[in-house]
Amino acid sequence: MSPAPLSIPEPRFTTSADGTSLAYYVVGDGPLTWVAPPAMGAPLISMLRLYTALSRDVRVITWDMRGFQRSGAPADPDALDIPSNADDLEAVVQAEGLDRFVLGGWSMAVPISLEYARRRPERPLALLLINGPIESALSHAMPHPLLARAMVGAIDRVGDTVGRIANPWSVRIFGAKGIGKLVHRLGVITQEPEYFESILEEFRHIDWARYFRVMRWLHQYDATPFLHELRQPTLIVTGTRDIMTPVSTAFRLADHLPHAEVFVVQGGTHYTPAEFSGELAGRIRAFLARHVATAGMATPREVSAGR
Repeated sequence: MSPAPLSIPEPRFTTSADGTSLAYYVVGDGPLTWVAPPAMGAPLISMLRLYTALSRDVRVITWDMRGFQRSGAPADPDALDIPSNADDLEAVVQAEGLDRFVLGGWSMAVPISLEYARRRPERPLALLLINGPIESALSHAMPHPLLARAMVGAIDRVGDTVGRIANPWSVRIFGAKGIGKLVHRLGVITQEPEYFESILEEFRHIDWARYFRVMRWLHQYDATPFLHELRQPTLIVTGTRDIMTPVSTAFRLADHLPHAEVFVVQGGTHYTPAEFSGELAGRIRAFLARHVATAGMATPREVSAGR
């Protein structure tokens, strides 16, 4: 059966501690609340198929990253670091009046979630950490650490200029018909080229200078000093073809967390949630049923029977 149709919910709005306007969304009406920070500049649609698959199990609360989509840009152009994004998480939690919840997400959402869990360890019921870095993010995407340092240096020197040049080109490239099939043929993704094309289309109007600044701050963040303090049950997801946050990163993260399990998706790239949303939803559902079971959660058998 084809995946359920995707419906973008209307945004709600709140304000972060530094005055930045945040657009956030509520997806699903399940008995558990999952607070899911955004990935770097990624639109809601990039995770929406996964959220929709879990809509009977969880109520997902997520938002547009500061400076992207419908959220405002911070007054301080460098207020794009992980701590600032964790402040946004707290603002959304306060806006919805939340106390305890499942926490986590994809890619850059991983260090944002870890930073928040460090600050407020009493709030997360469990952690869902999907294809994300824990330190020196660019080092894994480069064949040598020197190249990662060179890239960070280049971002510092010419990132704004390159970003301004890239902006008009991204409108043409990411809006081109067939771009999803092209990245599929190139091996960037292994599944769902049509869905991925709809995701790329949302990247047409990204401010790439801002994106590069976020990338620099992401690379500088290191969660390893405090990981051993986090006691929540944790599901870590990785894909065998993820070159940005490879399988070794997932197991290294698990080594630091006392109550973690790793789910390896065969053939999954960095975009595993978009490629294998059904498989991932099933594993998340089973994990939550074991560790934070709540009356009303659909069981794997019930969900399978309903397809």
